[in-house]
Amino acid sequence: MQRVVAVEPIFVVSDVPRAVAHYEQLGFNTSHHDEGYAFAHRDELTIHLAGPGADPERVGGGSIYMHVGDADALAEEWRGAGVDLVEPQDYEFGKREGSHVDPDGNLIRFGSPLRG
Repeated sequence: MQRVVAVEPIFVVSDVPRAVAHYEQLGFNTSHHDEGYAFAHRDELTIHLAGPGADPERVGGGSIYMHVGDADALAEEWRGAGVDLVEPQDYEFGKREGSHVDPDGNLIRFGSPLRG
């Protein structure tokens, strides 16, 4: 069986330049394939930012979960950048999690292990 070596989520967005600016605000570096397709890079994560193309019904239907070293530190970084988010909370399954929804409705949940 062939081994999976990486996964890169695709978020369909209504406006690629607006999405690029938003992900840069979140601390991602960006690059472009063309005017209708870009990439947001942060550490080992790359999110594809795809224009709506022939299927505008798909805009905003994406979601990802980012495992981070410190959910509170990421929330502080994003708050400092003026980004709206759901503040991290402790969960009984051993995680501290928060979330953010981009301008098109794509969900980014993030979490780190609870500190003992």
